Amino acid sequence: MNLGSVRVSNGDIPFNTSQAQAGRLITGLMDGRSPLIRHYNRDGGQMEIRLLPVKFSKAFSDYQACTAKLLPMNFDQIKQAEIGFPGGGIELDAAAKARLDNMVAYLKADPTVNRIELDGHSDNSGNRLTNRDLSRRRALAVMDYFKAQGVPEQQITLRFHGERYPLAPNTNNANRARNRRVNVHLERVAPEERPVPVASSASAAHTS
Repeated sequence: MNLGSVRVSNGDIPFNTSQAQAGRLITGLMDGRSPLIRHYNRDGGQMEIRLLPVKFSKAFSDYQACTAKLLPMNFDQIKQAEIGFPGGGIELDAAAKARLDNMVAYLKADPTVNRIELDGHSDNSGNRLTNRDLSRRRALAVMDYFKAQGVPEQQITLRFHGERYPLAPNTNNANRARNRRVNVHLERVAPEERPVPVASSASAAHTS
């Protein structure tokens, strides 16, 4: 079976193959075949490499199991999120929970991410006291969701700002919906180092 040809060059990645070619190569190895790769150099010489299927099925199964555990996002992609409350209340909708679930999965996979900052916001629909309370209750809703997923409360910092920091002017319903939100920020904070206690002269052991 001829899988086609690819261009070979010098460097860390000598050649790239198409997904279709790679798929046929893997299928052949899974079926117990021994694919042969030929390389012709500029001097007219030829090099052949034969891939043996010995233990390939087990190694490929291990690889698939490993990739299945990979997180869908890296830290730069997951470290900030805006949890919206488009309906104007304090309940988390399905989209908000899905976003928070991704963050929780990352927190559990990477224990070095150990600080969560929550900032609640509102639009300007009500009076300032009402808006401030709404922003507080929205931030609490997000904090309670994190806690229900096993995140320690001491890792969470909560603030609420009412209508003071809008994302967009509160001039229409769409903008007001954008402003009803909780900003979530994940951080890596190094643990504080406690100083080593120094024994006083009174408690120091006497030697002679």
